[in-house]
Amino acid sequence: MNSTFICRHCQCHCQRNPRVKNQKYCSSATCQNARKCLHERMSLSTPRGKALKKIRNQKWRDKCPAHEYQKHYRLAHREYVKHNRDLQRGRNKKHQNNAWSKIVKTDALSLHTFTDMGFVAFKVKKGEIVKTDTLLLQMQRLIEQEVISAPNSS
Repeated sequence: MNSTFICRHCQCHCQRNPRVKNQKYCSSATCQNARKCLHERMSLSTPRGKALKKIRNQKWRDKCPAHEYQKHYRLAHREYVKHNRDLQRGRNKKHQNNAWSKIVKTDALSLHTFTDMGFVAFKVKKGEIVKTDTLLLQMQRLIEQEVISAPNSS
């Protein structure tokens, strides 16, 4: 049996581990990560692999619910919670006099009404958390108040 092999990831000549039957990857961390990623990609390409992963993730979520982790973390790290709360109060105070809400992303052009074209942009209500990085989020056709009737041909 050959005592060396060429790693499929790094292409290096490596010493074969006698405990591994058909070794194709060396023991370096990057090569092992590549091997694991390939294995996961291959197993997720089948419906059975996807179902098994879904079951495995569901079991983990049942055993370790996220809200319990966050609650435990906040209880164990009081200084972090206090610091974060102080920072948020500062951000709220900074944006208090702003016409927009307390937390708004405003890296786009302002919203305007386009009555000459028959469109109006929806307004952002004060106090909402919104993202306004597009020129117009939604447009609504204005409905004219007066109905223009066709002339009577009789």
